[in-house]
Amino acid sequence: MKTHILFLPIDRLWWVVFFGIGWLVAVLPACSENDHAKDSLSDTGSSTADDDTGSTVPDVPTGTQGGNWSDLDGRAAPTHTSPAAENSGTVTLGGTITFTNIGAPGYWGRRIEAEPGDDRCDVQSETLNYSWGGSEFCCRTTHNVTSDRLTPFNEQLAMVIEGPLKVKQFAVYQPLEEGGSWGLRSYWDRDSTDPFNIHFVGPGDTTDFDGILGNNCAFHAMQEKPFSCGPDSVPYCPGSGLDYEGWAGSKLFLLLAAMPYTQDPELLPKSCIADGEDEREQDAPWIGLGASELIRDGWAGYHPCHCFANTNGALGDGCGQINVFEVIAETSGAEWGNRDVISTGIRSYQVGSLGGSTCGIQGCSVDLFADDADLVDANHVTAMTTGAVIDADNRAMAEGPMWRRALDDRYYLILLDEATRTVQVAVIHPDNVPDELTSLLPALPNELSRPFVDGLVQLRLPKGV
Repeated sequence: MKTHILFLPIDRLWWVVFFGIGWLVAVLPACSENDHAKDSLSDTGSSTADDDTGSTVPDVPTGTQGGNWSDLDGRAAPTHTSPAAENSGTVTLGGTITFTNIGAPGYWGRRIEAEPGDDRCDVQSETLNYSWGGSEFCCRTTHNVTSDRLTPFNEQLAMVIEGPLKVKQFAVYQPLEEGGSWGLRSYWDRDSTDPFNIHFVGPGDTTDFDGILGNNCAFHAMQEKPFSCGPDSVPYCPGSGLDYEGWAGSKLFLLLAAMPYTQDPELLPKSCIADGEDEREQDAPWIGLGASELIRDGWAGYHPCHCFANTNGALGDGCGQINVFEVIAETSGAEWGNRDVISTGIRSYQVGSLGGSTCGIQGCSVDLFADDADLVDANHVTAMTTGAVIDADNRAMAEGPMWRRALDDRYYLILLDEATRTVQVAVIHPDNVPDELTSLLPALPNELSRPFVDGLVQLRLPKGV
């Protein structure tokens, strides 16, 4: 069964089982319904203390009009020309999945450097013995959260992208000031020789990123500023090739990308699947967001001393991950796996698991959906006629929103907005950009107004088909 290799996919269960001198990670598919229902950081950290309970608020960037960033030496993203999208076939309607009321007071177990017997290790205090030799003490302390503003996703997040995938453009916007306009914080495209404030790390710690990701090949995207891991780092991280800052506070991620099948001639020579594995069964592109402190654990998110869960590794009720777009590999079995549909879901201490519908090939042939559909209902095996809204405070819903996999280019948008406590996920066909987004697409200006962001929060696609 395929597992995503850098941090754990949200809509599969994560079991970390310890057997004396060893540990095993096993990943199982989730159900098909929507029931998946150190007190301050150093100056290189992601947060600063806001009270004496250990609660922290992330350090967020500030800038000026025109998208100039004070913490980036006053720089703004360079002039850029958006790459041309490549599309054939039916122009699709687009779609949105909107998660509301995201964020709540609570806690997660944050990894810190400590010795056995330290009273701070109140979430996990354990010596890990490894089957290949050696041992390590794991200390996780209660990291309290008092805010409900998008927590824990207001913390530093990094993005993971996994093939088969062709990425042409990658951008991140963040607020220039509280309540004001947003600026282009990070930018890359396949034709640019001058990427801005973005660092990619892929297989074997390569930083050579051309946007062409073969089957099961994964890259992390982070900011260019290193994070100081090692002794005295908080959250503690031992040191790895992924030790870079993520994006804290509100943020808007945008990719222009295609998800062709793995046999695409440009992708097949770059496949990363193991010898003897089947290309089709492992064909599962993935775009996800994970807590930077999890990704910097030294094992790219797989270290057994992790912040992913507070109570049960299968629940994921910890520091937060968003499985933005995930294809469940067909090696998971016909009930769950289907390379033609895409799942979106959230895990955190607030929600446990929210969203994340699945629809296996035994019940969800892509031929059952209209050709112009991007957003589909897995529960009723039909195209959705309006955007889906999933409320963290009232999660019951009849529909099972998922995405039809687009083999050609789409704009993929992921908005995380503190002011409205919203996570908005959208898929847009380049030839059918709604009026509300024409100030963004395709030009990607250096600055966006707050009213534009408010409009994106309210956008629902398709528009009442």
